[in-house]
Amino acid sequence: MKYQPRPGVVLTKICDMNVLIPSRAAYGDCRTIKRLPALWAITWEQLGREDAEERIMTVHRILTRKPDEEIRASLDAFLRDLASKGFLIEQNEKETEGGA
Repeated sequence: MKYQPRPGVVLTKICDMNVLIPSRAAYGDCRTIKRLPALWAITWEQLGREDAEERIMTVHRILTRKPDEEIRASLDAFLRDLASKGFLIEQNEKETEGGA
């Protein structure tokens, strides 16, 4: 599955902590804020890019030195969690291939 950041969700720093905050435009679908460790903030910044998956995997390989299977499992759990809380919009294959 592919995910896109919800329009209106902003990554910012508060007291040296990375935080996702929904603006008024996103508040109807996302009613909470979420603190992100540095690695996951970097991951968030890559979402929505054409080459996001490869960039994210490269950063995780360098910073965690874990096997790809473990990285993918952590990444999938992270993305599902953010989607369930409204920070991300899940896209099915037809939407991503068809450009809709």
